[in-house]
Amino acid sequence: MPLPASSLPAPARPLAPLLRRGVLPALRGAWGAVLPALRGALALVAPCDCAGCGAPDIELCPRCRSKLRGDVRVTGLPDGTPLVSALVYEGVVRDVVLEFKQAGRFRLAATLGPALGAALAEVGRLASPAPTGGAGPIAVLAVPPSRAGRRRRGYDPVDLVARAAGAVVARPGLAILRSSGSQKSRSRSERLRTREGTIRCPAFWAGRRVVIVDDVATTGATLVEAVRAAREAGADVVAACCLAATPLASAKNP
Repeated sequence: MPLPASSLPAPARPLAPLLRRGVLPALRGAWGAVLPALRGALALVAPCDCAGCGAPDIELCPRCRSKLRGDVRVTGLPDGTPLVSALVYEGVVRDVVLEFKQAGRFRLAATLGPALGAALAEVGRLASPAPTGGAGPIAVLAVPPSRAGRRRRGYDPVDLVARAAGAVVARPGLAILRSSGSQKSRSRSERLRTREGTIRCPAFWAGRRVVIVDDVATTGATLVEAVRAAREAGADVVAACCLAATPLASAKNP
């Protein structure tokens, strides 16, 4: 008895047209989503050392964990925007943040989140009342990673730690227009200049109150550019906020 046509195998199709129609880009996108899960599975079967001090067979020892409880400070960016930081970027904090951002240890977001949450709470206390009266909502706009950084990591560190802080990252969000290249060897003025014009903010945020959130502030150049983009779009930027700031950036104002 002949099989119905619906059960017959489809004829073989040439591979090249499929590739041209975007199969490979789709696979690359799927890999970006699967990569964090694979890293997490690997961590379960391959014990890791403490992200802060290197103690064996523990993701984060009690002593290092205690240094991540938050040390909220209020300073200012070079453009005068209030900057609220959760931690000082040195010692154990620096080591843990680098492991979180650069070594694929994305589960550390759960430990880092509460400190950022405390900083965001301080932003809420500092913000002046909305023009219509009352506190009013403040949307969280996260600084996006570069395309290269997102591909390399497979996840967005700022988005992860903001969510771990209990924040709802707003959409539509900020967008990177172009790369400003490596900033490591540049002075503060050079960083500010090369960052200018690299971030865009949707006009959707015109007239709305927002806080700009990043993971680490060193010179503050990235946050200054994100604030500029948001204000150019018409947003009311009440403050910038970061998980960790370098000792110079986090020094208390006199």
